[in-house]
Formats: sequence, structure tokens, C-alpha cells
Amino acid sequence: MPADSSHNPQVRRISRKQASEDDIDVRRARGEVSCAECRRLKLKCDKKLPCSSCVRRGVHSICPNGKMAAGQGTRFVLADTSQLHTKITEMGQRIRQLEDALAISHSGLSNEQHPLLRDELLSIKFGPENGTASQASPSRDNSVESIDAFGTLTIFDRDVSKYFGRSAGSETLLLAGAEMEPSWTPFDDQPSTALLTQDILKLSTLFPMCAEANLEKTMDVLFSHLPERPRAWALCETYLEQASWQFQPIRRDELIDDILAPIYRSRKDRASPDWNRPHTITPHRLATLYIVFAIGALVDLTLEPYSSEAENFALLCRAAISLRSVFDSPEICTVQTIALLAHYHAFAGKRYTLDNAWTIMSLAAKLAQSVGLHRDGSRWDFDAKTVDRRRALFYELFCSEQFHSLAIGRPPALRPSYVDCEFPTDESMLDEEGNPQMGYFHWKYEFCRDILSQVLELTLTAEPPSYQTILDLDRKIREKTLPPHLNVFLSAEDEHCTPAEYMRRCNLGQYRSVTLLFLHRSFFAQAMLDHPVNPLRSPYAPSFLAAYRCASGVIKSSLNHYDRFPDLCRRWWSVGSQLFSAAIIVGSIVTRSPSSAMAPNAFIELGLACDLFEKCTSDSRRSRSGMAILNRLRDKAFQIFSQLRSGAPQISTSLSVGRDYGDDELALFGGQTRVLFSKLLLLQRDKEKSLAESSVSNPVSPSNTDSPATSDASDSKDTPPENLPDVHPSLVEYISLLPPSQHPRSSASSESSFDQFYNSNPFVQTNFPDSQLQNLYISSPEGFPQVSNPNGQGYPRFFSELGNLSMETFTAEPAAINGNSNVVDLMNLDLMVTDSGIDQQWRSFMRDSGLLDHSLGS
Repeated sequence: MPADSSHNPQVRRISRKQASEDDIDVRRARGEVSCAECRRLKLKCDKKLPCSSCVRRGVHSICPNGKMAAGQGTRFVLADTSQLHTKITEMGQRIRQLEDALAISHSGLSNEQHPLLRDELLSIKFGPENGTASQASPSRDNSVESIDAFGTLTIFDRDVSKYFGRSAGSETLLLAGAEMEPSWTPFDDQPSTALLTQDILKLSTLFPMCAEANLEKTMDVLFSHLPERPRAWALCETYLEQASWQFQPIRRDELIDDILAPIYRSRKDRASPDWNRPHTITPHRLATLYIVFAIGALVDLTLEPYSSEAENFALLCRAAISLRSVFDSPEICTVQTIALLAHYHAFAGKRYTLDNAWTIMSLAAKLAQSVGLHRDGSRWDFDAKTVDRRRALFYELFCSEQFHSLAIGRPPALRPSYVDCEFPTDESMLDEEGNPQMGYFHWKYEFCRDILSQVLELTLTAEPPSYQTILDLDRKIREKTLPPHLNVFLSAEDEHCTPAEYMRRCNLGQYRSVTLLFLHRSFFAQAMLDHPVNPLRSPYAPSFLAAYRCASGVIKSSLNHYDRFPDLCRRWWSVGSQLFSAAIIVGSIVTRSPSSAMAPNAFIELGLACDLFEKCTSDSRRSRSGMAILNRLRDKAFQIFSQLRSGAPQISTSLSVGRDYGDDELALFGGQTRVLFSKLLLLQRDKEKSLAESSVSNPVSPSNTDSPATSDASDSKDTPPENLPDVHPSLVEYISLLPPSQHPRSSASSESSFDQFYNSNPFVQTNFPDSQLQNLYISSPEGFPQVSNPNGQGYPRFFSELGNLSMETFTAEPAAINGNSNVVDLMNLDLMVTDSGIDQQWRSFMRDSGLLDHSLGS
């Protein structure tokens, strides 16, 4: 009879041990006891699943019941993961460098993406965990994908490059346009500096560094260059009246009482032989006065544009500010001076660029942070006057830097999340009943802080924003309406206001439209590139219409501003810059979609914009660059329209007029990813060399021939199925989300239903950009430039032929949605330029130009 094993003590011990281990495994799974690996290594375990110790050591897959085998090899491979992760990071960085080099090299050969740069392959360098996490993370709205708009890298030399972001399409295109001007050399834009000594000129080149010079001796020289007191007062008054409307870091009382008067008292004291007390005027305060003189001379309408006097004052400012370090001992006047110097660079376009201005303005922003302007001064017990001045300076700097960053496509130095500075005291404004109204500065600062900063934060990020983000920003901009008393086209007293007051209101009036223009033009360009026959079938159709409407409004308002103060408008590059962007948009519609009914209106606006740009911009490098592009665009539009009027069966949009970048030109304007080679900076840097040739390298992305835009397009993606609306669904959704109009609509515009909107494609049947322009009669605009074509036909004759077009093309009422008169129509899009008083002035201008019959209703 076999022995009973149940009474064997050894067997009983094994059974109890197995039961105990099973119980421990269950308790480990519940997180009640330490995991097996932590117990083996005698580590403290937090009893999570998996525990932090196993996660840190890279063995989370065996937690909680698994254990690593003992041995040095396995410990090196799996347990000691710090070296492994370091190695993976190094390899990932090396892979990224090789990918960047491959992308740059391949961009010079083809517009297509290299097979090794596909998205799934680009994620390899992040490792398995990051790749898994990125796949598991919620993706952004894929209904409309983000476009490839990371900006343009301009390469001037082997070691010199400049980046222009996605919103800097105008500056990039102006750089390309400069290369169409082979006659330009850096010597053309050098002002006369014969009145300044070599020591002052040498000192001015050291900015922003500090010079080792005899302070008192140099200050005596700088004081000797001050103009006589009457001229100084005149320059300060000119600055306050004709320049401070756009950027005012120094108010009148501070300029006169704390800068001008003390400096001229000190000048008088220095001339006295008995004066032996120390001088209280610092070099930076003297520099502040000189830069005010420079800007005052720049807008002095009695002097020629970009006068030598203005440049001499600017050089004296740079020399004075170089006498003491701006980094080690900045003052409030240091920030004011550098900010005004950036402003001077932005508008003294004879030799400077907006890129220079952005760099200097960013320096001013950082110095403002160094003296604590971004924190509210009341917490430091300053007097009320000082607190208010600090607040005003900070927000003027904040707003200016925001617009510089938007124009150049680079991130700003000042972010609202680090700011608690309150708004300064605004100018008191009362309505007819004595109630307080929002002032100019309050609305300006509020718009930049609450709206513009969000636009920059969401659009200039490394990861491109989703299109839904763009539409959300669009809605916020439209909801920020301009009060009627600040609207220059609604104010009854604008006929009697000063130039400063008028231009100040004009400046506010452009804020929303210009911001929308920057926001949408990348997607406008993509819509035109993807769907040249009918951009309304693009997913970016809302941006197409918004950009066109903004461009039309900019052209209208610029014509009104120029008609009011033509000489002053010529001195400010911002007017020409906005016109340039607007002209590119309307010109692109003409040249790429000539068979649409929108094209004749866009062609008229293109001609008006080109004519005004030529009148409004002075002889500078930027204006010549812009004019070269616009002339070529206008000539191309004329040739295409000539083909259309001659009854050509197929209208080709691939006509070449002068130097043409093709699709790349529109892509550059849209801020899409490009590499542009340029020799312009080399010409500026090598002034001592001979400039016999000024030809430039071709862009590295050769353009393909434009697809012909015909009324019966053969492109399958532009051919919709029968009985389907000829617009993209995103456009319908966009219109439904627009805020209600702030102004009543005519009853005629509310009779159409949503079905009528579908049945009458606004891209095929559209009204003139402003629905109030009824019964438009097209004739030869007086003074329109004569540009001949191979058939000997000029623009005036062609404008007359446009008059034979059906008037329904120009007078059709815009369709409303669901019969609701409070919902904006498709072409209106509720911009501030509509129903705001500008349309009556526009009608008057059209009648004076011969485009509108005088007999038609006023």
C-alpha cells in the first residue's frame, strides 16, 4: 500500500508556498504589495500598475509579477535605459538634420515631396513611444487639412539667410520683385551725409553696441548739430501732427516739457563759458530728440521724400545712443528711442526694410521688459503721471510689435500671458448726451491685446493651425466692431478734423480688414492654386471670398484717404503695402479665373490699385519692387482679357510677361514653404565691388505651367457632378456662422432664399464688390496708364469694351440666406467698409473717374 503523500511535510510546504505565491500575485495585481522586480532589487515601489520604478527603468512590460533575469548583460540592455534613450535622442537629431538637408536639396529639383519625407517615415526619429503617443493623441480637425505654409527661407549667401513666415507673403514677393529691377544698385539709395563728420558716421555704425569714446567731447559735437530752436519746434510739431497718429510712444507734454525744452536749455548752458556744473542730459535722451527730428523731417511735406536731413538726424540718433550701453543701463527714453528708430526704418524705405524694423522693434520690446514696462507701475508706488506714461509706452510698443510680427511672419517678443499692465488713461470722448464713449487708444489697445495677439499665437506656431482655427479667429475679428464715432466714414465731423485725427481714424478702420487679409491670404492662394477655374469649390472658399472682400475694401478706403490727404499718404509705406497685397489678390482672380463674372470687377480694381500705388509710393527700393510686380500682373491681366474679348475658345493663363515665377509667385504670396535664392543682400554687403551684373539666381522651386482656366474646365476636380451646388460645403457652413450684420439691409437683399444662393453661384454671377453700386456704367478711367498689347489695344479702349458686358453682371443683388436680412450676404461678409459711409464716397469717386454715370442716383 503506497504511502499517503498528504502527510509528507515537504509536500505540504510546497503546496503552501504555491498557494502563498498565487495569493501574492493576486495582491500585486490589486496594487496591495510591491511588484516582483522592485522586491528583487529591494527598491521602493509605489504599487501602481505599472509602478514608476519599472517605468523609469524601461521594464514596465513585466510589472507587477515579472522579474528580470539576473546578469550584467540583461541589466545593461533593458534596465539601464538612460544611455539607450540618450543614444536614441542623438540618432533622432542626426536623422532630423539629414531630413532637412534632403528637403532643401530636393526642393531645387522638384516641387514634389521626396519619397523618404513621407509623414509615416518622418515619425520614425521620435521612437516607438512618441510615435504611439502621437497616433493615440486626438488629431485636429481633418475635414479641412492645414496647408503647407511654413513660410519662405531666403538664402543670400552660404552663411546668410532670412526667414519670412506664412503671413509675410507681401515682403517675400517684394524681395522677388526687387530682382526684376536689374538697374538697381545699393549706391542708388545712399543719402547725402556731407554735413556729418567721419567720427559721427563711424559712431553711428556701432549701434546697438557701446562705443569707447570721450563722452563729454562727443556730446559737445552732438549738441552742435542740433537745429535752431524754430526749426526744432517745427519738426516736433510736424512729428506730432503728421506722424504720431500711427505710433505715439511719446506724448506731447513729455516731448515738449521733458525732452525738447531741457535739451535746448542745456545747449544754451554749454555755450556759456562760465558754466562749470555737470550736465544732466544723458546721451539716450538726446538720441530721443534726434529720432523725433528724423521722423518729423521724414513727413515734412515741404521736403522731398526720404530727405537727407531726415537721414542725418537718424544717424545722429544712432551715434548718441551708442555712447552708453543700451543693455547695461537702459532708461525709459532708451526704449522710446529704439522703438522710434524701428518706426523710422519701417517708413524710410529709401534704404531700409521692414525686416530691419522688426529686428530693432524686438530689441525695444526686450528692453521694455528689462525695465519692467510689462508689469503695471502702480505696484511700485510711482506717481500717477509716471504710471500713465509707462502704460502708454508699453501698449504703443506692444501694438506696433504685434503688427511688425504679423507683417514679417515671425513670433513677437511680447506675449500677453506675461503682461499685467493696465491700459493708460484715454482721451475723454462724450456723445451728444454727455455720456462717455470709448476712446481711440482704448479700442486700439483692446484689439491688439484680445484679437491680434491671438491671431499671432495661433497662426505663427510651429505646427500649422487647422482651418477651423482660422475660421474661429475670423469670427472673433468680425465681432470686434469699430464704434461709429471712431469710424472715419460715419463721423459727420470728419470734414473738419485735422490730418492727425483723420489718419488716426483711418488707421483704426484698417485694423480689422488688414488682419483678416493677413489671416486668409495663405488659404486664398491655396484655393486659387488648387481650383483655378472655380475657387469656390475649394475647401478654402471662405478664405477666398473673405480675402477678395478685404482687398476690395482696402482699395476703396485707400482711394478715399489719398483723395483727402494725398501728400501725407505718399510718405507712409503702410498705405502702399496694403495696396500691394490687395492688388495681388484682385489681380490673381483676373489672371487665373478670367472667365468668371467676378473678373471684370477685379480687373477694374486692379487698374485702380496699380494707378494709386504708383502715385502713392515714392521712389524707394520697395516701391520699385512692388511696381515691377504690379505692372507685370496688370499687363498679364490685360492680355488674358484681350483673349477673352476676342472670343478665343480657350483662355490661357500661362502667358509670360517679363520675369514670371508662375505658381511659385502666388505660393510666395501665400507664405507657402519655399526656398528662395537671392543676391540682393550680397549687393548691399559688397558695395565696394563692381555691380556690373544684377541678375539673380532662379528660385529653387521651378514653376510648372499654369493650368488653363477655361469655362469648360477639363480638370476632374473642378468638374462637379450634375445637380450639385457649385460651391464647397465649407462655404455654406462659414456663412451660417458669421455674426449678424451691424447695419440694416435693404429689403431687396433679403428676398432670396437659400435655394437661390445655390442656384446662382456667386462666382459665376456676382455683383460689384459693393452691392450699393447699382447701374454701373463702365467707361475709360481718366488718366489710366496706357499699356499697349500686340494688337495695339490700350486699357482705355478695353475699359470701354467692358461697358458692353451685361449690366446684370454688375448690378445683381446679393443672395441672402433663409430670407433673414440680419445674416450677411455672401459677398458682403460684414466688413467695416460696408454700410459705413464709405460706399457713398466710393460712388462719388467712381463718377469722378468716369466709371459711374453722373446721371445715376446718388
